[in-house]
Order: sequence, then structure tokens, then C-alpha cells
Amino acid sequence: MMRLVNLVNEKDEIIGQTDLLDAHRGEGKKHQAISWFLFRKNEAGVLELLLQQRSDRKIVGATAWANTLCANVAPGETHQMCLQRRSKEELGLIWQEDWQTREVAVLDYQVACEAGFSENELDHFFVTVLNSQQAAAVRVLPNPEEVMGFQWMSWELVQSKKFADTIVIAPWFNLFLDKPQVVAAINQELVYGHS
Repeated sequence: MMRLVNLVNEKDEIIGQTDLLDAHRGEGKKHQAISWFLFRKNEAGVLELLLQQRSDRKIVGATAWANTLCANVAPGETHQMCLQRRSKEELGLIWQEDWQTREVAVLDYQVACEAGFSENELDHFFVTVLNSQQAAAVRVLPNPEEVMGFQWMSWELVQSKKFADTIVIAPWFNLFLDKPQVVAAINQELVYGHS
């Protein structure tokens, strides 16, 4: 089945559609995307981010680790609709109305991936922080077509990228962690948006 994505200009105005493969071929065509960072506090009170290992069937970032969810907005849906749809399709997460989720940043970026493919996205970043009751109810059920594995990792460790010595990080996730404005926006939401 052909999956279409929205092509956009620098102002995030939709200027057309193309299929997923075409959007990522070569230097990529600028398209709409979302990136989701789902957090919880573990039993010790440490803030953890849900990471996913991408399936070996992915066009870009195959078998690499990335933030909770990276997805392309389909024609006719909002960024929030995309987030809810893909969280179920990739991770088996049933969206809960009491999950407080905020958009914290927008990043226009392009990064080379596997040979002959790239990401070229106008990406909207969303942050969700689960309280202990919400986190206890979460059941991650990855779709093997999309996700090979997942783990909760200390946000402090993720930001330091010290874990990158033992696992491969998706090129765009590496780029996100190197962008002070992205990390600062996430941290600001963690401190002030969910206090």
C-alpha cells in the first residue's frame, strides 16, 4: 500500500503530496513530520524517555535507536492526529485523553541517512510526561514491522549521548540531541509544563 506524505515549504504550508519512498530519496523532499518524546518517572524518581529501535525494514534509520516516535503526517490529518495514529501503529499504545501532551518546538532540518536516502522534514516536537499511575498502566506492544525493540532510558543519559558507544542512534535523533534549542525546549517543558 502506497503511503502519502504532505510536502511543505519553509512556512509549513502544504504544497503537494508524494509517496513515502520519494519523500526520502536522494536529499529528500521537505515534508511534514512529528517527533514524540514520551517520559515517565521510574520507581527511584528518575525521569526516563521511551526509546525505540527501528525495524530492519525501515527506509531510513533501519535498526537504529531513536526517540519514542518519529512519523510523517498524512494528507488530511493534523500533527496531533498523526501522533495518535502512529503511536498505536508502531508501539501499540492506545492514546489516553489524560495524557498531557504539548508541542514544544518546530525544527526544519535535513540529514543524510542510508546510502541514497535522507530526512528532509519540517518537524513538530511533542512532549508527554506520564505520572506514576499513568505510567503503570502503559503497555508497549511494538509492531515488528515498525519496531524491533524498546527501552526506557534516563533522560540525563540520553542527553549526554554516553549510551551511543553501545548502540547506533538514528541520524536525526543524533541531530536533535546536538540542537540546543530542541533540548532546551524539551527540558523547559519537563520543568515548567509538568510541575
